[in-house]
Amino acid sequence: MENPCKLKTETRNYSQPSRASLEVVGAPEYMMGWHLNNLCNFQCEYCFCSKDTLSREHPDCGKYSQQHIAKCFDDTGKMWRIHMSGGETFLYPRFVELAEVLTEKHYISINTNLSTPNVYEFADVIPPEKVLTINAALHIMERNKRKGGQEKYIDKFLYLQDKGFDIRLEYVTYPPLFHRLVKDIEHFRSQGIKVINLKIFRGTYRGKLYPESYTNDEKLVINSYAVDTREISILEERKVNFFGMLCSAGKKSFRLDVSGQLTRCATLRKEYGNFFTGKYYFGESPVPCPVKECGCSYEGMRLVQNQKGSAFSIFKERVLEEYFRIRPLISRKVLGIVNKEGGRVFNGESL
Repeated sequence: MENPCKLKTETRNYSQPSRASLEVVGAPEYMMGWHLNNLCNFQCEYCFCSKDTLSREHPDCGKYSQQHIAKCFDDTGKMWRIHMSGGETFLYPRFVELAEVLTEKHYISINTNLSTPNVYEFADVIPPEKVLTINAALHIMERNKRKGGQEKYIDKFLYLQDKGFDIRLEYVTYPPLFHRLVKDIEHFRSQGIKVINLKIFRGTYRGKLYPESYTNDEKLVINSYAVDTREISILEERKVNFFGMLCSAGKKSFRLDVSGQLTRCATLRKEYGNFFTGKYYFGESPVPCPVKECGCSYEGMRLVQNQKGSAFSIFKERVLEEYFRIRPLISRKVLGIVNKEGGRVFNGESL
């Protein structure tokens, strides 16, 4: 950690941008959080995915054609915000073509590290007005392992920014980075990058749990540089617990995995079928959140209503969540038995 007095001096000399929620305003009512691939060319220390997962692509990635995937969204009769994350999204097979067919009728947003050359093609082909946000994670430690890593990031970022895309530099407040965080932000801003957002690190480092373990000086830096009010809510108010509150996840918002499986959100395992095969359903009304810590606070802050569910509905959702938690274990046992008998299995049930 850098000298606290120095950090305080640097933050006083910084002209803080206006702070507001960076949640998209005017986005489509329905949202799909699509984890479309696993493969990533970065190995960030703080990534929630294991290095083994990120080092190889999921066998179902690219299984369905771009046209089939777009048709799956079109056939719902709804307009979607399709938020794509990975892995590294631009490593998805024929990613630009996928984005092109999806944006014919829907809107997309993307998490990316801006490391691949097809970023330029994307900027030239896709209409900026159909891309709600591009969250361009800097990952400075990985960038510095590559020749010209920072310069290449800046070039792609500015290319997209100049084309009119709503793009934000995302900087994770990982504890070992605080000694350089202020200088990094000043440097990238001096290069013409307009929006730089701090992302609160949630996890453990050297046996300490974050964000609870940030020092007062580290919190001062975050408060001085964060431009998204949601990050401050996570840091100061610990907005991660929505237990029992009614939530639209499973009704108007879902998580979609590489294979097409729909679950209620990034935290919960409650299943709604397979989106790519057309065998799925949507919930009819908001239901209570059954867990005491939201794995994605951004989803929680967007979808949770200011109303608590009944005691019975909370109990019901807790039972369902426990069922879907242990179901894979049961399915594997059933699968082993059925395979020995030469049968076929769908989600652990014989067909």
